[in-house]
Amino acid sequence: MHRRRKILVALLSAPGVVVAMLLPSSPASALGKVGCDASGQPTVSVASYDPIVNHNGTGSAHEHQLFGNIAWFSLPNPNAANYADLVGRANNCRKVLGLSNSADSAGYWTPTLRYVSGPQAGQLVPAQQFTAYYRAASGDQFGPARAIPADTRLIGTEYNWTCGQNSGRRSAPVLSIPDCSGLPGTPGRTLTAHIDFPSCWDGVLPSHPASQSGDTRDNAHYAYRVGQSCPAGFPVGVTELRETVQFAYAGTGADVALSSDAAMGTSDGRSMHADFWQTWSQKDFEAFVQTCVVDHRAYSRAACQP
Repeated sequence: MHRRRKILVALLSAPGVVVAMLLPSSPASALGKVGCDASGQPTVSVASYDPIVNHNGTGSAHEHQLFGNIAWFSLPNPNAANYADLVGRANNCRKVLGLSNSADSAGYWTPTLRYVSGPQAGQLVPAQQFTAYYRAASGDQFGPARAIPADTRLIGTEYNWTCGQNSGRRSAPVLSIPDCSGLPGTPGRTLTAHIDFPSCWDGVLPSHPASQSGDTRDNAHYAYRVGQSCPAGFPVGVTELRETVQFAYAGTGADVALSSDAAMGTSDGRSMHADFWQTWSQKDFEAFVQTCVVDHRAYSRAACQP
């Protein structure tokens, strides 16, 4: 446990960041979910930048794969991106609520996974499916939840690894890359990472001056729930986000590592984490949370799980 705490302190060393423990959690399950793979390829960019932790910097400590928003392509320095550069812009996410355009222009990103030994050493293990799951603040599929405020920038640190929900391997989720050998490597039957974000908020709205460097201050205003309840000081329940990444990999786990593993002084995928920048069209995001998370009477699969 002490080793895990050291890893997280290194990962979230910027001022104002709350360090959470790495804990296994339940399988991915939500009735509000967005697949960000409209182009047939979920990853929109692979690069060594981090617009939250290294905001206004010139690089990042490790490589990331980005999903959803594709405005990064047009920016001379993605690390200097601000809310106006991203909100409502082109993205790779499916349309929800029957809208004519995709409202989910959020930024989602995680460390990359690469082969570190064998004939493919150095090659990227591609992400073949990315899904953003939105649940009630309690973790239930339906229930009370506020929409995450516009321009919120969060780092999710609770994660687990599995071999996919349809793999037939029903052992408990684990904190290091599991042995998925013998599986076909297709979605649902391949190496899968789940990263959960905090769903309890203290009510302080985000404030991000364009000049801010290493802008991780929002994490100080969020906490993970304890059981199904929010801890003292964080009374507002917001929709609980889970980022799920399915990798095209079905090996033993001994020949791959995350881009963040070495930098965090660990191995075997134990540095897994994810980032979320709330740049959805806010009005549509609020409607999505109300329809797909809060009010089960309004739910429809076509609107909430396109």
